[in-house]
Amino acid sequence: MVEFIGKKRLLVFYCTALRILGWILLCMGVIGVALLFIEASQTGGSVELRDALGYIKRSNTVFISIALVSLGFAQLVRYLFLNDHKMGLLLRYGEKIFYLCAIIAVWNMCVFFWLVATGHQMGGDSSLISRWLLYFMPTLLYKVAKILILIGLGRFLKHIIVMKEESRL
Repeated sequence: MVEFIGKKRLLVFYCTALRILGWILLCMGVIGVALLFIEASQTGGSVELRDALGYIKRSNTVFISIALVSLGFAQLVRYLFLNDHKMGLLLRYGEKIFYLCAIIAVWNMCVFFWLVATGHQMGGDSSLISRWLLYFMPTLLYKVAKILILIGLGRFLKHIIVMKEESRL
């Protein structure tokens, strides 16, 4: 770890790569949401619910959330290790961004379970027991772990920022 921190060129490269990938993912997420609205306007608002929820899920939770976390993490590395004395906007609100990502994950979990419960996810011709065992239970465990990790990262980030500010005084 000391060798990694000592090599500032590697940290600068890492931060630059994270920022570039974060901006690319953010653009892809915004484009995904825009494509959903374009498709809805071209079809007169008759986009299938399952397809629309798939676009929103991929665009919001995967691209936009990871983009915000990547950009915020790059700011954190610069702030902690590269002696960047001012916090960026994403770093100042990083805790709230993690909480927002957790809320989005809860929303997606509810949508997924609604799709499984109504049979949309499996074509509608499977039994309730197989839906429960194959889709609901493993996904529930994964989603709950993801939500708890996001909340924990938000709390952790808040404490790191407070510790860094106190060490400057």
